[in-house]
Amino acid sequence: MNTADFYSNVTEKMLLALKSGTAPWVRPWSHGGEGVPVNAVTGKPYRGINVLNLSWQALSVGTVDMRFATFKQAMEKGWKIRSGARGIPVLKLVPIRKQKKEEQEEGTPEQGREPLIPKVYFVFGAENLEGMPPLDGCPGPVDWSGQAEFLRKKLSGSLGVPVSHGGGRAFYSHLEDRIQLPVEGCFLDEAAYLGTLFHEFGHATGHEKRLHRVFGLKGDPAYAFEELVAEMTSLFVSMVSGIAPDENHFDNHAAYVDSWIQILDQDHKALVRASRMAQEACDLLMGCL
Repeated sequence: MNTADFYSNVTEKMLLALKSGTAPWVRPWSHGGEGVPVNAVTGKPYRGINVLNLSWQALSVGTVDMRFATFKQAMEKGWKIRSGARGIPVLKLVPIRKQKKEEQEEGTPEQGREPLIPKVYFVFGAENLEGMPPLDGCPGPVDWSGQAEFLRKKLSGSLGVPVSHGGGRAFYSHLEDRIQLPVEGCFLDEAAYLGTLFHEFGHATGHEKRLHRVFGLKGDPAYAFEELVAEMTSLFVSMVSGIAPDENHFDNHAAYVDSWIQILDQDHKALVRASRMAQEACDLLMGCL
């Protein structure tokens, strides 16, 4: 599989979810597990578009074990690949010179190294790796009860973005660099409140004095793309923190679905770009907590 095929493959998965009305942000481990997909050998979390692709894989097989390994890693560990198992593609950035051994996960800064190019590799999930040690317990959902105020104040103070409550809308004002939310009691529960809070702080990371993204005007493709980045940021932060968004959270942004479908239909690299930007935003927000 080349990179063009990879872009098309993950985009088609997203389009299928959007067109069928399925919330692509619902965590596949909401039924018991938590965390982000990791490499079974290095323990390193996958990033960006790989988080989505590998999470979808876990959802499709109904597992909470989100460990993955390449064929080579499995062989070196003495694990066997189950007969008939198919590898799942992941995108990595690798140095142009083939002799360079170090590789970086998609979305990792170059840090002064030689130019990197995307390349597709294949990994196998834990369910297809015979001989792998069993998952060392599953801690279950994180109890964030009573932590909304702490998280809000931490993010607000670290980023310098004030948060006000009142009214019936949740929004981030790019012009004023502030967030407005309904009072917490208007939300279904604290997790729903935090999902929205993370979404709006996702927008705030795009301000020119932070990650400097293009916001666009309402109705423009750039505006819808920024909404996609913010929604994916909320997802990534939720995955790391263990706070699960619910179906209602996705429904709140259903108005953008048609725009997202149009964007992804026209540009199969858009989802990868959005994932990279969301990963950068997630890193910034998690660094504040």
